[in-house]
Amino acid sequence: MKSLGEQLKLARKSKSKSLEDISRDTKISKQYLEALEEDNYGVLPGSTYVRGFLSNYARCVGLDSKAVVKQYNKLATLSELLESGTPGNTAQNTKLRRRKRRVIRKRAIILLAAFVLMILCLVILLQLRGT
Repeated sequence: MKSLGEQLKLARKSKSKSLEDISRDTKISKQYLEALEEDNYGVLPGSTYVRGFLSNYARCVGLDSKAVVKQYNKLATLSELLESGTPGNTAQNTKLRRRKRRVIRKRAIILLAAFVLMILCLVILLQLRGT
């Protein structure tokens, strides 16, 4: 089975269109179109944009945009599962959760300290204005 990028490229070539033509028609930059054809989704702004770009590109070259996006969704779900680790890899998942909790705690402490400092400054300012 051909990759999404290969399918888009073949459809584009069968329509005798260049990447510049597709870029002009879809308002998607040529760099992003190249990334789509190379299945290099990491350089694109985000999965929501990728879905939109794929849908527009597919429509422009005569492919079923819903089927293309559905195929991408399957790929994205699979890669997310691979990146997050398998369910059996609980030690790594536990470490990641602990690290996230520590970062959240540190941010909360910093915000609390900033709030207390702001209140203290406000009290001092009111004291000075009152005298």
